[in-house]
Amino acid sequence: MIKQLTPLTAIAMALLAAPAMAQTGHIGAAYSSNDDDDTEVSSYVVEGAAAFAFSDAFGAQIDGSIGQVEYEDEGDGYWDINAHLFYTMGALRVGGVFGSSEIDTGGIAPAATYWGVEGQYWFDRFVLSGSAIWGDGEGMISPDIEFNNYDINGDFYLTDNLVIGGTYGVGNIETPGGDSDTTSYGINGEWQLSSLPLSFQAGFQHWELDVIDYETDVLSVGLRWNWGGSVIERDRAGVRNTPTNLVSRYIGF
Repeated sequence: MIKQLTPLTAIAMALLAAPAMAQTGHIGAAYSSNDDDDTEVSSYVVEGAAAFAFSDAFGAQIDGSIGQVEYEDEGDGYWDINAHLFYTMGALRVGGVFGSSEIDTGGIAPAATYWGVEGQYWFDRFVLSGSAIWGDGEGMISPDIEFNNYDINGDFYLTDNLVIGGTYGVGNIETPGGDSDTTSYGINGEWQLSSLPLSFQAGFQHWELDVIDYETDVLSVGLRWNWGGSVIERDRAGVRNTPTNLVSRYIGF
């Protein structure tokens, strides 16, 4: 029990403390649904992110979520947490990222941990970003998994408070029984009210494996309470596109 509560407590404390300490960030709630023929998965999470400036060049961000995943008439607790450390040189930002996630099934829990590099470049109202991650996991396909993923993202800010983005990624999952290539793509958007720091978000994400003919299509919606200015100001201070962990890609939420 202590092992299970420790990461959840760390995430909750970080999100609750973030508004008083962070330069920018948000806290919100989200719902996602995967209604493929073979799988029906829904998730309900409380999620948040907070960016910190140590100097004009060095910064960091912590983001994560806590919630419930429901599938096959069952429900299990879910958590994920990600940490970013980055260096900014004008319009260019580069850094490293580390993340971990788990679904507490009470048995062999789907879990994954990853590390990698990421970067972004701002062209006025358009930002191009990308990441490369490597990691290991268990409880999905095989008890022992090694994986990598390479994603590229493009986000266009129609106004300071309205952004539309797209993403495309490729990767590989390796198990003792063989390996499989993966492909993902998606679109997303967010709009913040002018009178309140409240924003609405929605997105679609597709992910597939080639060898076992497995795929997920996920629709998501959410609400966020933001601090630190407009959406574009918030995103300029931190990292908008955290690499999606293997657990959520595979389960489909």
